[in-house]
Amino acid sequence: MTTDVDVPKAGNTESIVHRILSLRTRRPVSIIFFYWVVLVMCVGIATYPTGKRLAQEAADGAITTYIFVLPFLAAVAAQGIARRRAGELPIHDRQTDIIVGGLALLAAVAIKALWVPRYVEQYQLSHLDVLAGLVFFLGAAILLFGLRPVGRFWSVWLLLLALSPLGYRMVAITAGGSRFAYGAVLVLLAGLAGAIAVGRTFRRALAGFVCTVATGFVILAAMLAKWPNLHIAWLQLIPTVGATAVVGIGFYLAARRGQSLRPLSRPVAPVTAKRSLSSAVTVVVASVILFVIPIPAQTVISSTPGPPGPASAPLIVPDGWTQTGTENFDWVRSYFGQKSSLNRQTMRADEGNPAWDLQSRPRTVVVDVLTTTNRASLGVYPESTLYRLSNTRSSEALPVKLGHDVVGSLYTSVSDALLLTWTKLVFTWVRGEFTQRVTVISVDNHDPGADFPQPMPSMASNLGTSLAIFLRGNTIATDDDPDYKDLGLLTTFGTALVAAQWGAK
Repeated sequence: MTTDVDVPKAGNTESIVHRILSLRTRRPVSIIFFYWVVLVMCVGIATYPTGKRLAQEAADGAITTYIFVLPFLAAVAAQGIARRRAGELPIHDRQTDIIVGGLALLAAVAIKALWVPRYVEQYQLSHLDVLAGLVFFLGAAILLFGLRPVGRFWSVWLLLLALSPLGYRMVAITAGGSRFAYGAVLVLLAGLAGAIAVGRTFRRALAGFVCTVATGFVILAAMLAKWPNLHIAWLQLIPTVGATAVVGIGFYLAARRGQSLRPLSRPVAPVTAKRSLSSAVTVVVASVILFVIPIPAQTVISSTPGPPGPASAPLIVPDGWTQTGTENFDWVRSYFGQKSSLNRQTMRADEGNPAWDLQSRPRTVVVDVLTTTNRASLGVYPESTLYRLSNTRSSEALPVKLGHDVVGSLYTSVSDALLLTWTKLVFTWVRGEFTQRVTVISVDNHDPGADFPQPMPSMASNLGTSLAIFLRGNTIATDDDPDYKDLGLLTTFGTALVAAQWGAK
């Protein structure tokens, strides 16, 4: 409902603003509360499947617990901006609000419906559905509150964007991938939230950042010293929440010395954007659409019991094969935990087989054994992420029974750059507290010194492949007409390798 306003002939801007606000505000607290109830409920509906999956991953030992800290950090930063909010001119363009907010909702639906299915293998690594939820939150807020009020909190939106699952992992891995590194990254981001909250001036913002980070590091270090094996979820939650709460309350009390401690010391400013029932309905409908769009199935890590003996010992070489070399790769600790290891054993057949090579040349395979106590990390980093393979097309996997209830997956990878085809046989088993993923690789170049894919940190190349898939589709990474030439070789070798671990002849 609108009301005509008599504008004074004399230019008194403050009087005009006051009169317009008084006409447009009836019970502003009730209206804002209603908008927030609608917004929170719709965000909860839209992100429920994602939140449920994140909770399951966190329970399995993944580092995704930190995402549940985001609402708290955002609230800490946003309340500081809101308390500094001066009288806002009632200038708005509802058509612009609807256009921008509607485009954001469409983008959220497109991310979850189109992007997520393209990156099924990297789903747990990138969690693009989290990005879809954030974009939905932004679009819904614009439709309900208007573009200008939402834009005042631009720093909070940037903070939430910086806490994407992929970005968080990349920074933590670069810092060493330890439990302290994962907690420290969140403490630094909590420092940014504290700086935004208290940043009336640059000096106050810097002081808020330094105090929050220092407090968070003290709490984190103390927790690791007292409980070195504490679940990583607590290392993410307690230092972050504790530091921001302590510093925020301290700055608030210091700023209100000798004054009222009421959190709202002045009247609540009303929503300047016109109320729109259609906008609210659009938000509700979009939330339901996001809710029904499915997310990829949860990755199931095999729990097949492994062979007896220590997991640290190398695999026993099967009869008819000779080990010609070994190699260790320490970089996997940053990805799979400080107790993880990756060992490569190169094995060569004692005799040639015309079924495997027309010239009966003895074939060579490599066996990469990844050992970790963090089973959840195997779902986050699939087998292909162990190797830096760009311009490579992979086939569908074939199940291969290897005995002792061990079932492997066999697929081919074609390198268009090297003109080589690798065949991989992958299987997983559990040995005590450790889970081992074994990858047996052959190459279609049977000459000595043939190139095998080398295990190495591959985050950069994976991002490049992801960008290429985004631009050109999944077809550039899929081999639709595979030739499983080494199916017999790897099936025979894999069966003998598994049998050898139990001492079978």
